[in-house]
Amino acid sequence: MHHVDSVKTFEKIGRGETSYRKLYTSDYILDEAITGCRQRTRAHAASVELGSAILSSESIVLLRVDDQAFEESWELYKERSEAQLSFTDCTTAVLARRLGIVDLYTYDEKDFRPLGFHAISSL
Repeated sequence: MHHVDSVKTFEKIGRGETSYRKLYTSDYILDEAITGCRQRTRAHAASVELGSAILSSESIVLLRVDDQAFEESWELYKERSEAQLSFTDCTTAVLARRLGIVDLYTYDEKDFRPLGFHAISSL
């Protein structure tokens, strides 16, 4: 749905054409991206290409959900029953807070705004 916009944004970041020089993502988001790509395209090669591009990118920093982040994410997930946050969204929020990140590149603005984040859907 937002694929074309996302590709353009990643290209801009890679060329240094935004005020953001690094993009942070997590192993959980990587999992969702690779799995979603394979499901939508039915092409294993496309999902491998996507995963390889993310893992080798100089603009993308991969964060890992450790035990503490997992526990904090689970607590946030349980507390936010009224929100549409997935467990992966909760891990994103926890990791972002840990690093002092307030701007999130996401199309789920309504989900992250109540947590104090600024959602950015294009750059």
